[in-house]
Amino acid sequence: MDASAPLRSRFCFSLPAPSSLKCAGRVWSVICLFLALMAPTTVSAADWTPPQTVFVTETGHTADGLFLDLWREERDLLGDPITEEMQPTLGWSESSPEGQVVQYYENVALIYVPDEEPSAQVQLLPLGRDALSQALASRPSPALSRAVERTVCAGSEAECTSFPATGHTLRGAFRTFWESGSGWLLGQPLTEAFRAADGTLVQYFEYGLVRLDQRGAVQPLPLGRQFATRLQLATDPIAPPIEVPPYEEALFVPPPEHEATPITDGGAWSIGSFGPGPQQGAWKEIVVSISAQAMWAYENGELVRSSYVSTGTAEVLETTTPIGYWSILTKFDVQDMEGTISDEYYFVEDVPDVMYFDNLGNALHGTYWHSNFGTPMSHGCVNLPLDVASWMYDWAPIGTAVSIIA
Repeated sequence: MDASAPLRSRFCFSLPAPSSLKCAGRVWSVICLFLALMAPTTVSAADWTPPQTVFVTETGHTADGLFLDLWREERDLLGDPITEEMQPTLGWSESSPEGQVVQYYENVALIYVPDEEPSAQVQLLPLGRDALSQALASRPSPALSRAVERTVCAGSEAECTSFPATGHTLRGAFRTFWESGSGWLLGQPLTEAFRAADGTLVQYFEYGLVRLDQRGAVQPLPLGRQFATRLQLATDPIAPPIEVPPYEEALFVPPPEHEATPITDGGAWSIGSFGPGPQQGAWKEIVVSISAQAMWAYENGELVRSSYVSTGTAEVLETTTPIGYWSILTKFDVQDMEGTISDEYYFVEDVPDVMYFDNLGNALHGTYWHSNFGTPMSHGCVNLPLDVASWMYDWAPIGTAVSIIA
């Protein structure tokens, strides 16, 4: 940004007086919205919650709270979502009960039934049963015709499990798949294992169809995609929703609890020492200790610079520098700052090297109006000596981790 045309900030609580910050006018509303959208998703382990909806880039659809946990646990069995959630399709029942929700995945279809007990609200639609009915209605192969005949395990068969309710058995790899893995989710077998037209062994279950591949592994077949196509459902990828993160399992790992080691005069956290060390494990990280009134900058785990600073006076909530784990959201090489705290207005011109790290208007920035670093002086921002701020502005790109610790 050109220093000859500085922006006037209504965000930062730095300088000689406390504050209630307001975003006024169209430009400031846009900037406030930008900062809010760019705010970090993790502040502390205590405040962390996992996302309720994710975007699955492989298929271009979302998975949300109704089915998200089951999908994460059984992704290999279910496949990825190929539709968005919808009301149940006529054909599975005479009507679509209010509140029920269906979503098709590559291999299965899931239905949410709110009237059931919580443990039974997520169920699978009987795609396997319906697929078998279709196959039997359209000139079944001799192998399939034999496979649907009722069968029981011979009395001497140790490696066989009978299912009297359906009249079929599980043997070999299919039995192992059902008993030791997640195969039980597909319900009970509706046929014996038999040779399909391509020569592979397959077996129908209530909610799916599986086959034994050439490596000897049992794999689900894409009945969900087959039925979604037959029902002419919308399976084309959707545009990624702005507010929904792309799925990665790291989204569901809570941040570690970081506890700062107490500061003692002349202790290990003195300026020039290694300090508290990186808190977020980022390549570049700025760590500010409120009790030490000091800052350490790390790159690849190595200390590159340290300095005394001035954080918020904490006389009121608005002048308290927030403890948490942040990152640099936006930068201005020079900016006017103003605000009102406890009915007291302040205005400071040409604040240099401004680096906002949260959506409340707190920033690291250069400070020319005092040199009392090592003592709380600000309205919540982190006041830096001018030479340190200039160096940091060049060294720290947007996205650099900022950790404020006690």
